[in-house]
Amino acid sequence: MSTLPPPSSDAAPDHYQTLGLARHAEPVVVKAAYRALASCYHPDRNPASDAIERIQRINAAHEVLCDPVRRRAYDATLSGEPPPDDTDPQTPDPLAERWQIAAGFFPELRRLHRRLHRLSPRMGEDFRLQLLQHQHYGEAQGLADRLRTDFLHRHFGPDPALQAYADQLVLAREVEAARFVGRIVSVLGSSVSADSVREKVAQRFPRTVTSLHKRALYERVEQSSPPDRDAIQTLVGLCDGVVQRALLRGGGTLRLGLHDLKFDDDEALRQLVVRRLAAECG
Repeated sequence: MSTLPPPSSDAAPDHYQTLGLARHAEPVVVKAAYRALASCYHPDRNPASDAIERIQRINAAHEVLCDPVRRRAYDATLSGEPPPDDTDPQTPDPLAERWQIAAGFFPELRRLHRRLHRLSPRMGEDFRLQLLQHQHYGEAQGLADRLRTDFLHRHFGPDPALQAYADQLVLAREVEAARFVGRIVSVLGSSVSADSVREKVAQRFPRTVTSLHKRALYERVEQSSPPDRDAIQTLVGLCDGVVQRALLRGGGTLRLGLHDLKFDDDEALRQLVVRRLAAECG
């Protein structure tokens, strides 16, 4: 179990760190984090010798952060400190081990969490906390769909075509283009069509056309069975790579960047492409 940071006699406790939260965490996330941690560290369930001390710290953090007035006053005491980096690997994650256990039994959780986190780190964390709190892991897909739909509707309006376009922009890491879509919708509302928005975005951010094409091809390659040779070839070419096939056997060489990677058949090639291009296109 990931341990909470030890108390310090020289400094006041960091309530956000105690609950494993960023300082911008919404009230619903604060509540979900508290419930999950209280369930994990309650002395009736946790035999550790310091369980009582831990639950006291968790309760104290919750009492401050769940009260809007007390939270504003507490935040004011932190104003002289730099905000924590949400991506800092040193930030304690009290729920890490519980999440690893859940994802070990339900591997799909990692993919769902990664997709939501790409759209909004806050939404990804809300997804994780709700699952650990309620333990309805079989309903993870439905929860992810609800969170994603609410997010897209809130930021990009009710048009499903515009929502889908903005979703793909974010997943393709074209965040500035997605923000531009949000600004268009905030000004023009439902009077603007998805096609006209795509045209304006392509004019202002020309690279989005290639980025979205790569993303679509990557999803096609990732899900294809049997492997889609044409999609693999096109995707590798767009990423400045080359597939060289052997003349007298089924394998060949995949060249991406400085690496030449051998493969024995189309399925091995598909797996190589998915793995090597996950960071760029996945």
